[in-house]
Amino acid sequence: MSIALPRSRPLPQIVLVRDVGYDAIRPAVRAGELVKVRRGAYAPPLEAPEQWRQLEHLALSRCAALARQLSCEFIFSHRTAALIHGCWVYWNDATTHISQWVRPPQEGGSALRRHLIADLPETDIVIVSGVRVTSLERTVVDCARTMRPREALAIADSAMRILARPDRFDRVSSARRVEAVRESLRARLAQRRGDRGVVRARAVVESADAFSESAGETDLRWVAVSRGLPRPVAQLAVETTEGVFFSDLGWSVKAPKTRLVLAEYDGLQKYRAANGTAPGAALYAEKVREDALRAAGAVVHRFVRQHFRDLDALFARLCQGFPPSMLDNLTPVRGLLEVPHRGG
Repeated sequence: MSIALPRSRPLPQIVLVRDVGYDAIRPAVRAGELVKVRRGAYAPPLEAPEQWRQLEHLALSRCAALARQLSCEFIFSHRTAALIHGCWVYWNDATTHISQWVRPPQEGGSALRRHLIADLPETDIVIVSGVRVTSLERTVVDCARTMRPREALAIADSAMRILARPDRFDRVSSARRVEAVRESLRARLAQRRGDRGVVRARAVVESADAFSESAGETDLRWVAVSRGLPRPVAQLAVETTEGVFFSDLGWSVKAPKTRLVLAEYDGLQKYRAANGTAPGAALYAEKVREDALRAAGAVVHRFVRQHFRDLDALFARLCQGFPPSMLDNLTPVRGLLEVPHRGG
């Protein structure tokens, strides 16, 4: 069955010192029932083992605090708007992004990034989780222009999923909706011709794929496409003796006979039951699935998060199964491939 679409994220409850006084919350702070999220604002901590969930909770708590603390007119934008909308956001930056119509003062600290805007129509302002944010379309364009392509592509993929609502079982009509969204984004970028980051943003929009069902799948596709491999089919349907299975990414190549090269991203959720355990039934079903794909003549590559620590090695594995003639003249995609730099 299809994976559920991304959903907007509710903002946590916030306690402001100005409302109750610090003496009233001191016992809860000492007991660990409230934690500081920014100056004068506290929220209950999130009991979750995953660091990314804790960082997401902190970011959303800061949004809730800012919505009540700032007196100026503003909207949440860029990466922060993407988070509130429910898009896939990478956690290497704890900054909260807001946009304002007047030149912002130099206050709020390094954790608050204020953007000066002059071209935001009312139609690009929406209410999500009780706060004002940029529309999904505007958010994609802002992120694609200002963020690293790998991170922006995850936001673009998930935003397109929300807007187009694709169904892997109804590819034709889903594809029409997806392309309508892409055309809308193209039109927005055409209006920004000559602005900083537009070339990169075009590469992100053209490479975005609403059929990607997780950030891990998007990451795999970014590694492949940015380095010059042909664009794969996301959620490729493969007929086997055990039935039809959908592969995260798939290429049909001639080497010299036509065969499939498949790439699978294995997140922990794939092997978890509803109660969070890793039952043997899920592992067994996945083994049956992979055996059936290989029996159908497919080359199957499996990847987990640790493989992304060495992108060159990951790409070399992806290329296995492609004929040398396809690999001899690979051309990286301008605007999509990131230039390595200090800090990651």
